[in-house]
Amino acid sequence: AYYIILPAEASANLARFDGVRYGLHKDGENLIDDYFKTRGVGFGKEVRRRIIIGTHVLSAGYHDAYYNKAQAVRELIRQDFVNVFNPPNGETGVDAIITPTTAGSAFKIGEKTKDPLSMYLSDIFTISTNLAGLPAISIPIKKYPLDGDELPVSFQLIGKHFHEEDILSVGKIYEKE
Repeated sequence: AYYIILPAEASANLARFDGVRYGLHKDGENLIDDYFKTRGVGFGKEVRRRIIIGTHVLSAGYHDAYYNKAQAVRELIRQDFVNVFNPPNGETGVDAIITPTTAGSAFKIGEKTKDPLSMYLSDIFTISTNLAGLPAISIPIKKYPLDGDELPVSFQLIGKHFHEEDILSVGKIYEKE
C-alpha cells in the first residue's frame, strides 16, 4: 500500500512545481522544452522515479485497481493502530509502541543509491506509521563498527494521534539514561 500511495501522493503534490508558477524555472526553446529542462534539473533521480510511478498509479484504469485498494489497506492499518492504543472492548490500550527503525545499522551516504529496492526495504519498519499518520521518533541506541566506521542502530517510538508529547518524553528519558 505504501509503495502505491507514496508515489501517487508525491506525484500529485509535486505536479505544481512545473517552473511556471512554483519552483525552479529553466528556459528552453519553447514551453515543452521549458518543462523538460525544469523538471529534469529541479528533481533528483529518486524524486523523478516516484513522480513517474505515481503518475502511472493515478492514471485512468489504474486508479481504481491500485490506488483505491491501497487506500482501503491504509485504513485497515490505521484502524489496527487505533485498536492497539484504544481497544474497542474496553481493555487498557498501550501508550506507545517500540520497534526497530531499520533491519540493520545505518548505511554510508551514497552506498545504496544504485539500488533503490534496497533503499525502499530499509523503510520497512517505518511505513506503517507513515500510512497511519501517527507520530513517531527514531532514537539512536548504539553504534556498531562496520568497515572501519561506527554506524548507529536505532529504535522507533510510535504514539497515539496527537500525543507527540508522550513519545518525546519517553525519548528524553531514554537519552538521559
